[in-house]
Amino acid sequence: MTFAAMATWQAVLWLLAMAALAAAVFRLRVRPPRILLPSLLLWRRVLEDSREATWWERVRRAVSLVVTIAIAVALAFALTRPSRAAARTLAGHGRTLILLDSAPSMLARTRTGETRWARAVAEARRLAASAPDEVTIATTSDGIIEGPTADLASIDMALDTAAAGGDPTWWPGAATADAVHFITDGGVARAIERGVTVHSVFEPAANVAITAFEVRPSLGGAAAGDAYVEVANYAADSQTAHLTITRGRATVLDRRLEMRAGETLRQIVPLARGGDAAIRARIEARADALDADNEAIAWIERARPLAVAVVGAHTTWLARLFAGDPDVRATFLDPSSYGRTIQADVFVFDGWAPDSVPDRPALSFAPPLPIASEEVRPTWTAAGAHAVVLGVDPFTVTIDKARAYRSLPLDVIAASARGTPLVYAGEQAGRRAVVLSFSAAESNLASAPAFPVLVGNALDWLARVSSAGVRRPGPVTFDDGLQRLEDERGRAVRLTGVDGRAVGVLRSPGLYFASSHGARVALAVNAGDAGTSNVGRTSLTADQQRRTVQAAGARRPWWMYAVLAAFALACAEWWTWQRRITV
Repeated sequence: MTFAAMATWQAVLWLLAMAALAAAVFRLRVRPPRILLPSLLLWRRVLEDSREATWWERVRRAVSLVVTIAIAVALAFALTRPSRAAARTLAGHGRTLILLDSAPSMLARTRTGETRWARAVAEARRLAASAPDEVTIATTSDGIIEGPTADLASIDMALDTAAAGGDPTWWPGAATADAVHFITDGGVARAIERGVTVHSVFEPAANVAITAFEVRPSLGGAAAGDAYVEVANYAADSQTAHLTITRGRATVLDRRLEMRAGETLRQIVPLARGGDAAIRARIEARADALDADNEAIAWIERARPLAVAVVGAHTTWLARLFAGDPDVRATFLDPSSYGRTIQADVFVFDGWAPDSVPDRPALSFAPPLPIASEEVRPTWTAAGAHAVVLGVDPFTVTIDKARAYRSLPLDVIAASARGTPLVYAGEQAGRRAVVLSFSAAESNLASAPAFPVLVGNALDWLARVSSAGVRRPGPVTFDDGLQRLEDERGRAVRLTGVDGRAVGVLRSPGLYFASSHGARVALAVNAGDAGTSNVGRTSLTADQQRRTVQAAGARRPWWMYAVLAAFALACAEWWTWQRRITV
């Protein structure tokens, strides 16, 4: 017998200590209450009445003591996580590497109801218990997660925390171990080296999946985009699938699909402006072994028009630009009206600035702020790499005068050939801001080809959550400017620095947001694709499938029986105590 929670000698001491503690507590006597009586005459007669005690009355206290100790020992025994000691059946000697395939297809359910991953973990425990020497545990998405070690408790805890999903591309080096055991379903084709022992958990299964889901730009200007969805039936028989697409609480599509065996259906759904930016698809069917690919998510960048409040005395040149943009709903205000309650996503200030930092992102043209220096006829030769000036052709912009502001807490993202700042961007008092150091009256900006590109970039960077597209579960690499990565519930994803870049592992499908330099990017992670979702096939050869892992769910862990035994003993003791059978 082995114990997963501690060494054998520690488990024995633990059980003895709990037994002694239970006996000591049982033998504690409760001080009887003191009662004042008017006479002892009746009580003397009771005490003087000598009656021989029955056999049960003589032993019932001892029986209660044994039951109390048994209850304490059973609960303590469960905490040690006992299991049957396996014989050392693995041949050879030296270190053993047990590698689990963590591809999403390992989450497919088998005929017994357990997943392929559950079978793989049970097989890994069996192999670890029968290994002749130290064992290393690894998965194809996380690499080595434990070892080399001979401590079965550490191996058990590592297997408990391991999970399927992610990018299954890790493979051990040649000198990692003396013997390698690979537990897989063959869902991901890979070249398996000679000498690697393959344990197959593959079992053919039917599945219906969303194999593609994304939002594409719409050819018509009235729509926010087009949702493209692809659904496949990886089953040997025809079946009915129920497909729904929702935006928030609104249902975009609700359709029942009659799908033939092996059939793939595709659908394009126009998306109206307005509503939630997150769009979700879900498929349901009778024969469906894999849940991870039943849902998919995407992000609509231009789900609704931006509400822009333009503040200035002469803003006609901006009115002409915004009038032709369906993604902007502009409101024009005189500076005297700025203090009123304004519903806007972005402020645009033209030649004017409020006394305090606005409570929303702002784009400012030549604000009247303290000036450090001015440059007449500056030359803008390089657009820069920032998102605000990306794609802007600086050679089409002629500037008569630009100014450098004093103590402006923003970064210079574009400057003249002499170094005079032309465009500032950054965060001010927790709000994003873009400042141009020249106005439309001091340049040809309003008629330059760069004008709509620059303003469009600025508004997108200030107020929109851009989309990074759809990707598979696994590691994602960001530049070193990434400040936070979180899921849609606001829970942070741990980041690891590698060679000056930030790496985060997006293991679960869903929506994630990356924040960097005041901008937010949405990343949609979906598990389904034509390779992963077809759980009815395998890349394993017939020879590799000879060592098939059997169902792991028939044998329950011993600690469960120990808890049930303790509960039954406690109920029996309580019932007999209520009837004064035991003490």
